Amino acid sequence: MSSSAHRGDFDIGYYEASIEETHSVTAAVGALTNAPAAAEGALRPGRYLVQLSNPTAGTVVWVHVGAFDAAVPLAPANPIAAGTRRIPLSSSGVLAIEFQALTGYSDRIAVQAVGNAATVFISRVSSETRTRS
Repeated sequence: MSSSAHRGDFDIGYYEASIEETHSVTAAVGALTNAPAAAEGALRPGRYLVQLSNPTAGTVVWVHVGAFDAAVPLAPANPIAAGTRRIPLSSSGVLAIEFQALTGYSDRIAVQAVGNAATVFISRVSSETRTRS
């Protein structure tokens, strides 16, 4: 093995599984809700699990991902339809997704419900590998 070769453990484990912070946000009908709020700052880098919690029958929540800007909330055109950087969660389909929060690209989420309001949990489930002492 050459001096530049490595086993890849760091590459595989760059983001290690952990339970980190969870944001709770209400997806309202007819209005986008951004998470985190401007005062909270951007989502920290890592993998996140976005979960629709106990939706009523027929509820669909559109999840949008974008760059955090405290002065400008995410406000995609036609927010309750298929499009770029969005996915629906529903009572009869996908209830959760995982995504990678990248600084300045995907460190904010906006949600909007169709049918009934619903609670969405955004949980960081991994973070950069920490140095252990």
